[in-house]
Amino acid sequence: MLRVLEPGDYFGTPTQRYRDDGISIVETDFATDLVIPQHEHVNPFFCFVLDGRGTRSWPARHGNNGPMSLTLFPAGLPHENCWYGAGGKALHVEFSSLWLQRLGGRTRILDCPNDFVGGTPVSLVRRLVRECREQDSATSLAVEGLVLELLAACERSGGSTAATVTGSRRWLARVEALLLERFHEALTLDEIAADIHVSADHLTREFRKHFGVTVGEYVRQIRVDFACAQLASGRQSLAAIAEAAGFADQSHFTRVFRRRMGVTPAVYRSQLRGDRSCSKD
Repeated sequence: MLRVLEPGDYFGTPTQRYRDDGISIVETDFATDLVIPQHEHVNPFFCFVLDGRGTRSWPARHGNNGPMSLTLFPAGLPHENCWYGAGGKALHVEFSSLWLQRLGGRTRILDCPNDFVGGTPVSLVRRLVRECREQDSATSLAVEGLVLELLAACERSGGSTAATVTGSRRWLARVEALLLERFHEALTLDEIAADIHVSADHLTREFRKHFGVTVGEYVRQIRVDFACAQLASGRQSLAAIAEAAGFADQSHFTRVFRRRMGVTPAVYRSQLRGDRSCSKD
């Protein structure tokens, strides 16, 4: 019999980070080599992998055992999950039916499963993680604002299935794939446009209309996402991470990172290590 999970239940050990106005944000720790059988959830939610490696599968064309970074699970969708090696940690952002009703049908993005591997959606979730870990009197406003931005960014990006749509969104998906693959290079608009076979001004106009940011801003977001992953997973020097991400130098890396994440790369890494120490204790 298919198991139906109630709000806040994710087959792991949860830590409540935020709960207000129909939005629940939980960090969940998962056990070693955990295989989660097919199940579904009462509410829609995002799952963002903070540590470890997890996969998901659901009955659809793009649903076979895909890796998770930021994954959207609609309510009532049967799916399975696996966590490999030492397990993992994920942030779950869950939406109640009352919150969905309050937005009056403007949350159709939550009706279909999807994966988001980088760019604006992932950058916004990283900011959400930080906001929930360091709360103050403005946290409620900040969280709701970031969640609404996240939904809009996911709607615009189309996720991993963007290449299946027609018209301008098809070549925009090719642009996004190119940027995700070559973000560390010093690409020019002319080079990108020539690769996609459109003019540079058309690329600029349509990209901003679809993604809500310029090509340059989008690349900076990808570089920061990459840097966050490197800071979380290893002990590389800041200079090495800056070079691998495509920044001009370490000082440029620090300026861009602090502007987007609110802290320097060194502080961000020390905060992650502090969280892990607390978890072990």
